Amino acid sequence: MIPVSTVDKLNYSQYLIYGQSDGNNLLGFEIDVEAYVCDELKCFSLVQERNDNANCMLVLHCKFADNFSTQQIADYIEEKWLKYICYRDFEKHYIEVIDNQLIFYYVTRSDVGLGVTGKIVAT
Repeated sequence: MIPVSTVDKLNYSQYLIYGQSDGNNLLGFEIDVEAYVCDELKCFSLVQERNDNANCMLVLHCKFADNFSTQQIADYIEEKWLKYICYRDFEKHYIEVIDNQLIFYYVTRSDVGLGVTGKIVAT
C-alpha cells in the first residue's frame, strides 16, 4: 500500500474554486514568497520549484539561521504569510515538523481567479 502524503491528505486544490494562477501571476506569487520569507538575515532561499500537482503548485526550500528554533521558524513564516503573502479573500495553512524540517503547507485564493497551493520546507 502506498502511503498518502500530507499534501494529498490536505487536498488543498479543492479550495481553488475560481481557478489556478499561472504564467506571470504564478511567477509574481513565487517572487513574493521568496522575498518575504527569505530576508538573508534569518533565512536563505535554497531552491524554489513549480509542480504539476494541483495540491502543491510551488515548493520553496529554505535554510534558517542555526539560532532559530522550530517554533520561531513556524511563527516567522506564519506571520509573513498572514501579513504579506496570502490573498485576503481566502487562506488556509497547516504546519508540521518531520525529521527536523518544518513544512508549512498553504492554499490561498482571490475571487478574481488567482489561486495557489504549495509548501515552504524550512531547515
